[in-house]
Amino acid sequence: MFTRIPEPGAAKTRLIPPLTADQAAALQRAMTEDLLERLDRTLGAAAQPVPSRSLEVRYDGQFSSGALKVPKGWAVTSQGPGDLGERLARAAREARRDGIGRLVIIGSDAPLLPLPLVEAAFSGLADRDALLAPAEDGGYVLIGLALERAPPTAIESLFASIPWGTEAVRKATSEAARRSGLGFGELAGHWDVDRPEDLPRLAASIRTLDTAARLRRTAAVLAGAGF
Repeated sequence: MFTRIPEPGAAKTRLIPPLTADQAAALQRAMTEDLLERLDRTLGAAAQPVPSRSLEVRYDGQFSSGALKVPKGWAVTSQGPGDLGERLARAAREARRDGIGRLVIIGSDAPLLPLPLVEAAFSGLADRDALLAPAEDGGYVLIGLALERAPPTAIESLFASIPWGTEAVRKATSEAARRSGLGFGELAGHWDVDRPEDLPRLAASIRTLDTAARLRRTAAVLAGAGF
């Protein structure tokens, strides 16, 4: 998981206003921790008698003790310097170096991400070099990479010269995959929380969940902000 350390004034700035800087940082932390908790139930050591996956949080920002509550068994690593493309490429290089065959990267901005999408990415990489789960805003909420098979230079091309933060991210990434000769595919799409209009949608979506599945931290922050 790629996420940002929840620092007021640096986290979820596109949501300021209607949120204050403190509320935006609190929402960043809540969404990250709720999604980590959901993922850990499915992918973590407690869910797997013989763990077969390496689980990691890669953060951007200044990490300090207590900045994020991370489940036991998850590594915590800095994303390092550079733009988002450079940081994603670094994660792919280091995963390959560590013997990871299939890498799935998600962000923390989609706390309602359907977990079957993550499983579909792992299984889909058996016959695809790269997979995306598109986001409604033109980006993506998940990218999967077959490091065991795809050439390193082709993988890194997926992150080079991409107009990050625009509605053209998905299109530019798919075009880069085709130019590099990668076997490319797309999974079902989803949405993430980037714009003020996403806040009431997120609050309403959480209220439709049953109690066991409710994102309690995120719901509390939204309620405190009047959503």
